[in-house]
Amino acid sequence: MSEKVNKYRWVILSVASFAIFVPNYAQYQLSPLAPQIIGDLGLSPSQFTSIFTATMIPAIFLSIVSGLLADKFGIKRIIGIGMLLSSAGLCMRIISNDFTLLFLSMVLSGFGGAFLNTNGAKIMGIWFPPEKIGAAMGIFLAASTLSMTVGMGTTAMLNGIRTAYLIAAILSIVALILWALLIKNSETERPQGGAPKTLPISECLGKVVKNRIIWFVGICLMFILGANVIIGSFLPTILAERGIDIVSAGMYGSAVTIGNFLGCLFIPIVASRIANKPVLFILAVISAAGAAFGWQAPQGIALVAALCVTGIAMGGLMPLLMSMPIQLPGIGPAYAGTAGGFTATLQLIGAVVIPTYIAGPIAGTNIKSFFAIAGICMIMVFIFGFGLPELGKKKQAQ
Repeated sequence: MSEKVNKYRWVILSVASFAIFVPNYAQYQLSPLAPQIIGDLGLSPSQFTSIFTATMIPAIFLSIVSGLLADKFGIKRIIGIGMLLSSAGLCMRIISNDFTLLFLSMVLSGFGGAFLNTNGAKIMGIWFPPEKIGAAMGIFLAASTLSMTVGMGTTAMLNGIRTAYLIAAILSIVALILWALLIKNSETERPQGGAPKTLPISECLGKVVKNRIIWFVGICLMFILGANVIIGSFLPTILAERGIDIVSAGMYGSAVTIGNFLGCLFIPIVASRIANKPVLFILAVISAAGAAFGWQAPQGIALVAALCVTGIAMGGLMPLLMSMPIQLPGIGPAYAGTAGGFTATLQLIGAVVIPTYIAGPIAGTNIKSFFAIAGICMIMVFIFGFGLPELGKKKQAQ
């Protein structure tokens, strides 16, 4: 890469990280506002849940589509459209005065995050050399994790619902403007002196679906998301069963989120200096033990440490896996969007199917069994990890 591209990639990473921060921040603003929203609009708990999760609808149905379109038409145009829809949704949210309007506004707000999540590895692969893609993805995903903490931790300090909605809308417009002004295609994404190269959709999809490693990556991510949702859903409950008050249980739960943030930031750097696969195996084992047994640690520092280490391990696995498809010889930047959409779809299947339709019927009302199943999910990551290639420093040295 030229020196100019080498410097500009940090601008790209900063804009992309801010862009993924905003929709997640807007979603998690709803958590501390829940009592007021439910009271003002007369919602049932299930209606509020559907509003909160409405941002996932574009990701469930359009992850593969957005990846295909990004491979065909370029990241700037396709993700820009998603961000425009998000901004429209967050502006609409300001005037939402009933369930239907608020639900639709949250669906629209999910487009930008869905398109960015699908094509994040493609963005990083275009601008960063292979040995730095994992670290760049780590920063990108850390911004997403940070947004959840900021959204839940600061919204209650604001002067009412409309103020919170207005701040999120303004941030989304700023992100859209920055994307339009600063994001551009690198030399690797366009023919010399021409327009962005377009690829047939059938070719993009065929390349990805036939690639065995993409399936292994997606399955690993599927199990990680399933375990994550289980832990996030039931950790306060199982801690409360131990006699820990609900406020302290929530504080202990935040240790997992902090660990996720640290893992996203630092694990890819460690892996890039040694080798990906050994790090992946170690993290999978730690995650399995932490998911199954971490909640049983003695109260105090030991419990915080156990949950934080679990979060670090699970958070560190995400950028390692998500940055893998673009480094594969048969995929590369050209098909990375489609690959990202395919693996993102498998992630969402794991997030929905494993907790609801597998763990739920098996565990029933036994909360401890849910955590055992989360541990088994991470063991499955360890097993499927044997099907993944080595792409770290060890591979480069061969």
